[in-house]
Amino acid sequence: MILLAIPFAAAFGTTTHTRLEHQALALRAGVQQVPAVLLDDTHPAPDTPEDALRPTGTKDSARARRSTPHGEHTAVVPIDTPAKAGQTITISIGADGKLTGPIPSSRQNTALAATAATAACGVWALSAGALLVPTTLTRKLLHRKRLRQCAYEWKQLDTPPG
Repeated sequence: MILLAIPFAAAFGTTTHTRLEHQALALRAGVQQVPAVLLDDTHPAPDTPEDALRPTGTKDSARARRSTPHGEHTAVVPIDTPAKAGQTITISIGADGKLTGPIPSSRQNTALAATAATAACGVWALSAGALLVPTTLTRKLLHRKRLRQCAYEWKQLDTPPG
């Protein structure tokens, strides 16, 4: 039973990775990269305290304006690096014209699938333990019972007749 669970854990990781890749492809197909002009200098994201040391990769944000056939739109956009007002940046918008979040890369999908496979292996280990612990305990209890029964029977043989 334990060995039969291994292919299921592997299949779970592979299926998760494939599903995530298909989702990312669908997201990429519906996203356009458009230029936008920053209206402000970048500043830390609203949930970051002013005096906090921010790790690398933390997003800054700034107001940006982009032109569309239906007029101009202004929104606060996340930016990876510090930038000044007036700079042109590229933002991602969906088919509905709204800003989109970051689309996971293939590397991120692989990491997430590896996490899913690790979780599947954890479930496998727990189920293996759930099978092995009661089996081992039952075996030990039955072995003890057999030893007691054997000792009792030796005692009966050692007793003089009558």
